[in-house]
Amino acid sequence: PPPPILASCQVEARGCDYVVLWLDCDKEGENICFEVLDAIQPVMNKGNMREQSVYRAKFSSITDTDIWNAMNRLGEPNHNEALSVDARQELDLRIGCAFTR
Repeated sequence: PPPPILASCQVEARGCDYVVLWLDCDKEGENICFEVLDAIQPVMNKGNMREQSVYRAKFSSITDTDIWNAMNRLGEPNHNEALSVDARQELDLRIGCAFTR
């Protein structure tokens, strides 16, 4: 993330025990989850390593019902979906370069 966004995320996360990630409910949103986590986990409280401290909210609209349902069904960020975005970006770059030569 750009430095001002990175710094803002770190300020907000400093000293936190838990984080709930509310990002787009697609693979790109999953990828951004891990970018955010890379930025904030160093400044979060370490706490009990056995206890889950990172949660992922999944929702499809910003309605009262969907927000409550998402909060009541928190999960974990999906690392495999995030990696699939990285792979697609790499392929797009390589294939795009091949076509422009």
